[in-house]
Amino acid sequence: MSNKLKKLAASALAIPGMVATTHAAGPAGSEASYRYTYYTEDDSPAARDDSGGAQDRYKIQVHQFHILSPVADKYAVSVEGSYESMAGASPVYSYIPAGEDAVYAHFNGASRENRYDLNVAGRYYASTSELGSGIYASMERDYFALSASVDGSMQFNQQMTTLSGGMSVGHDWLNPNSGMLDDSDNVLMGNDLSDTQLQQLAAENPARFAAIGQTKSQISVFEGIGQIIDMNTVMQASVSFTYKNGYLSDPYRDCVGSGISDNVPCDIRPSSRAMGTLSLGVRRYLPNLDAAVHVDYRLLADSWDIFSNTLDVDYYQNWAPNWNFFSKNGIAFQVVPGIRYYQQTAAYFYEIPDVNSTSGAVYTVDSTTYYSSDPRLSGYGAIAFKTKLKIDYKQFSLNAAAERYAGNPAYGFNFDEDIPGLPAYWRFTTGLDYRF
Repeated sequence: MSNKLKKLAASALAIPGMVATTHAAGPAGSEASYRYTYYTEDDSPAARDDSGGAQDRYKIQVHQFHILSPVADKYAVSVEGSYESMAGASPVYSYIPAGEDAVYAHFNGASRENRYDLNVAGRYYASTSELGSGIYASMERDYFALSASVDGSMQFNQQMTTLSGGMSVGHDWLNPNSGMLDDSDNVLMGNDLSDTQLQQLAAENPARFAAIGQTKSQISVFEGIGQIIDMNTVMQASVSFTYKNGYLSDPYRDCVGSGISDNVPCDIRPSSRAMGTLSLGVRRYLPNLDAAVHVDYRLLADSWDIFSNTLDVDYYQNWAPNWNFFSKNGIAFQVVPGIRYYQQTAAYFYEIPDVNSTSGAVYTVDSTTYYSSDPRLSGYGAIAFKTKLKIDYKQFSLNAAAERYAGNPAYGFNFDEDIPGLPAYWRFTTGLDYRF
């Protein structure tokens, strides 16, 4: 395969659900990376918040670390870790209050959480194939997740075609104790609670109480193919299937004392969920501009009657000035503007409870079965504008990115529903890569 085709294959980034293994060659050297991300959601609109004032929504800071190192000629090991701190209010439920026609959102009080992630992976490289595996752990105060994965790829057709596939399994343990009794009274830390305390927990926090000690698990598989069409074009396609089982409700969506229901959680979801995706992607290099266009599309369908479409378009503009100082130090620039559009239908159990109901039932479905007013399960759309900048200098790369995201039911062609609680946010990222 020519050097130009190798470069094109190497630049064919992954589309959702597919590992971008379009060339079976180990890393040329070691690399270390650091990323810092700041995420901030817009405040809730005061006119739609039942507290009568705007709420400070989530602000999240993430520190990410990555190191990759070859081992011998055919092996490589990578370690990734992250620390995430978040603070702010999030919507607990949406409803139509008594005497009102509009939908209001109720937010919880501002909370603070920390999360730690660690991922360790290894990879074996042969001449036209590779095989990798990894293990991942994530821990919060009230949550612990553990998963493992394996994936591989092989090339044929003179290395013009790449087949890839993989599988992952995971298991999560829930301990939603935040805000229950006192912080010292952790239900899952061996403390014996009296019958009175248990009754208090069940009455005041039915969703969190029901989730204590619960677990959930999932398994995912995917198959993909990448094809070099010509000197300037790569196409990719993949399919994936994910099955989740266990406690899938949101334990922090309680609405006790709201007038909506009496000692009933505001979120009861099915205990299983099956999801399938089809992903397509194309990368086209534009020689005259020294640029590339990446277009990705994903279709998702699941057993909760959610169908979603995602379209990503990114333009990669390279610039390497042919000046002595720049060429001698390997200085090059890459600017990547892009846009992403997302649209989904509502889950079959999504519902806005109406306290004005004349029948006395605020839900039209049985509130002991499945229902949720979570805006993430509604029919809506979202648009994100994003841009990235990469500056190479010798063995260093400086990275920066910004993204503006806004969700709205009208963006998803849902003009009939009022859905407060959908987020709008800014996300900023900066980081440094070092190759050695």
